[in-house]
Amino acid sequence: MNISSVGTNQMMQMNSRQSSGSSLTDTQKTLIEDTLAEYDVENLSSSDAKAIVDIFAEAGIQPSAALESALSASGVDAKELGDLAGVAKGGARGGPGGPPPPPSEEEMTTIEELLQSLLTANEDDEDSSTISNSSSFETILDYTNKIVRLNDDAKSEVMDILSSYNSDSNTLSGEDTQAYIVNSLRSIFSDTENFNSFSFYV
Repeated sequence: MNISSVGTNQMMQMNSRQSSGSSLTDTQKTLIEDTLAEYDVENLSSSDAKAIVDIFAEAGIQPSAALESALSASGVDAKELGDLAGVAKGGARGGPGGPPPPPSEEEMTTIEELLQSLLTANEDDEDSSTISNSSSFETILDYTNKIVRLNDDAKSEVMDILSSYNSDSNTLSGEDTQAYIVNSLRSIFSDTENFNSFSFYV
């Protein structure tokens, strides 16, 4: 399955509107608001804070000034939330050292191209696509943001899956390949332990 030039251009344009996690998409802003609305933000417990941190991490929301601003708009202080969740300043939750380095542009591009090749329908097989054309690029960007937030073991597992099913040795149909990839990714994303913990200090 080849990557079309049109699809690549659309991906580049959409990705250029997202600043490597320093800004928030409308979907992420809504998720933050909806998540915080479920809690009494003036009386958050440690377990509440940890649950909120895990939800944000799973959604690929990275620590940034935009996140701090969104939290503040909902009446939550980013530093206090980090303290309650046990996020050490400058480090991962409950552990020493700094947060993982931000993903490189090369890594983001590689993941996007693999996902687009595997999940975007061929021109002659559009009706059988697991992911509709109208949402495929948004879905690929969402998956990419989540994959780069995975810990090393989970990320390696994902990359092995994507690479193996993007090779000539893959005998599955395009539809079956898409279904397997989507189910595998959803299974990995559903386990918050597969994601790197991150600091709310910006």
